[in-house]
Amino acid sequence: MNHEQFFFHDLSQFPIVTSRHGGAPDGYSASWIREMEMLVNNPQSFVMVVPDMRQEAGQADRKAMIEWQTANMPRLKARCRAFIAVEGNAEALDKIRKRGEKMTRAFGVPFLAVATVGQAAQCARELLGQSGPGGFIVD
Repeated sequence: MNHEQFFFHDLSQFPIVTSRHGGAPDGYSASWIREMEMLVNNPQSFVMVVPDMRQEAGQADRKAMIEWQTANMPRLKARCRAFIAVEGNAEALDKIRKRGEKMTRAFGVPFLAVATVGQAAQCARELLGQSGPGGFIVD
């Protein structure tokens, strides 16, 4: 995969993929879908880290992305080991974790939430089977 073909997903730490939706212009869902197609068509599994859960997409973009995810859930499940949200606010983190439990049951893909980017990276490595016997220590 050519990392330069991705704008809304940072592949610099692939197979850990970090979403970059913050400040995205209206109408970005078509590019997002193209990038997701490339990710699920790639034979290597990945973990999606979402560090900007408070960034809301516009209604039309959100609808298009949800429709794509719903229609492509079998393909997504075959490649994506988990979605990991990062939320530093304890109260918001608790809400995201509860919502994630429901989403995990509904879609069969783990939806997790952690407090820091470092925790997300460690969790992603463990899910991808990249941790050693003692796990990773991330600052």
